[in-house]
Formats: sequence, C-alpha cells, structure tokens
Amino acid sequence: MKMVEVFEEQVIKITEQKLMQSLEKLKEDVHLQWKFRVLTDLSSTLEKIEVILQDFSMSNENTDKWIAKRNKILEKHDKIYSELETEGFENSWIMTIIKYELENYKKVVDLAREEAYKKYFGKVSIEDIDIMDNRWELVGQQIKQAKDNYINGN
Repeated sequence: MKMVEVFEEQVIKITEQKLMQSLEKLKEDVHLQWKFRVLTDLSSTLEKIEVILQDFSMSNENTDKWIAKRNKILEKHDKIYSELETEGFENSWIMTIIKYELENYKKVVDLAREEAYKKYFGKVSIEDIDIMDNRWELVGQQIKQAKDNYINGN
C-alpha cells in the first residue's frame, strides 16, 4: 500500500508542477498564445473540409483536391500541435483550450460575417445583381480580416 501512496504523491506533485509551469508560459508568452489561435483556425478549417468531403455528390477530381487541401492543413495542424506538446502542454490541456477557443473564434467570424453582410448588402434588390459579386469579395475580405485579428490577438 505504501508503494501506491508514494507513486500517487509523486505523480500528482509532478503533474501539478508541470501544469503550473505551462500556465505561467501561456500567461506570459504571446507567441505561444498565437500558436493556440492558429491551431484553432486550422481546427475550424479542418472541420469545414470534413463536412465538404462528406458530400457524396462531388466528382473524384474535386474530392482529390479537397483531400489534398485537408492533408496540407493537417500537416500544419500536427506540426503546431507537436510544438505545443514540446512546450509542456498535455494532450487534454491542448484540446480543452482549443475547444474553448473554437467557440470564441466562431463568434468572431459570425459577427464579422453578419456585419459585412449588413454593410455591403443591406437591402439588395435584383437590379443590384451585377455589383453583388464585388460585394461578396468585400464580405470575404472582412471575414478574413476578422480571422487575422483573432489569430494576432486583437
């Protein structure tokens, strides 16, 4: 029984110490926070691609393009994930932070999308159809700017 108590005490002490060190790093290291936000963006993009890939109406050529795109993003995702683990973050800690950040990220993007729609489309009539293509580009730019601001911590 003594062996179990000693093991438990040592594991808890080491884990608690590692947790506190990681917490301090996360509080102070802006670049580390940036990595978490980039990982959040990549995770969101991967979720969207998985939904697209589940659409069976795509041709094989389109499917292959989306799989290649997913694999490229997955490489970046895994690289950053490994870097965070190297920084001392446990898998469950990373997943907890990403889950929380995904909620914030989606709110930021949804708000940017809503504001851009209001700004560039307002009340659009069918006569405005020619200028809508330009407005879609502006909406996309505003959403991209919101994502960039999020990733950079603004």
